[in-house]
Amino acid sequence: MSDESDGGEPENTIGDLRPDDTEEPIQTQIPVDSKLRFLDPKTNNPLLQVAVTGSNPPPNYAAKVEYWSRIRPLNTTLMTLVSVGFTSRPGTPGYPGELQDWLSGGSVIATAQEVSSQQWAQGVYVPESPNSALYWAVDPDQPTTHRIGLLVERGSADELLSMTWYKMKQPVNGLIFQKTPSKLAFTQVFAGDDPSTDPRQIDPQATWYHYHCITR
Repeated sequence: MSDESDGGEPENTIGDLRPDDTEEPIQTQIPVDSKLRFLDPKTNNPLLQVAVTGSNPPPNYAAKVEYWSRIRPLNTTLMTLVSVGFTSRPGTPGYPGELQDWLSGGSVIATAQEVSSQQWAQGVYVPESPNSALYWAVDPDQPTTHRIGLLVERGSADELLSMTWYKMKQPVNGLIFQKTPSKLAFTQVFAGDDPSTDPRQIDPQATWYHYHCITR
C-alpha cells in the first residue's frame, strides 16, 4: 500500500456516466451464503465466480470467507457482476456439492468476508503486479453520486493474485456494498489510451478509500 501521491490531478477521462433518475431503486442487501459471477457481457462467458460462506460452511471451507475462482483470462474492458443465490441451503446435503461445483474449473483464492471500517485506508494502492486492471462501477449505495472501483492483480499466467476495492467514502461497517442490484456493470479505467490503476481517473475530485484483500 502507499499513501496518495502528488503529481497533480489527472484529467477525468470517463466523463459523466452516472445513471439518471429513472434507474430502479436498489433494495437487496448482499447476503452471506451467496454466489456472485463476473461475466464478459460481449460473450456472456463467466470470468470470475465468487462464493461467500456464512456461519455454517461445508467441510473444508471456512466461515464468512469469499472464495474467488478465476475461470477465464481477464482480458476484457467490460465486466458484469451478477448476484446468484444458492439453490441448496447451508447445512443441507446438496450445499457442499453446489459450492464446490460453483468454484470448480478455475484457480481459487480466498479472502475474509468481514472487515472493519479502519481497514479501509485513504489514498491510492499501488499494485505489485504490472499485470493489473482497475474497473469502475456505479456505487449501489449511492448510485446517483458515487462510484466504486475494483482492482484485480494477475500473475504472469493471468492467474488471479489479489483484489483491491475502492470506495468514495469510508464504509461504516467495512463492507463494499450495503445494497446490491441483481447486475452491476464494470468498465476498465483508462488514462487516455493507456490502462490506469489510479482511481483518480474515475473521479479526480473524490477522496478515495481502498481495502486490499489479504488472500490465502
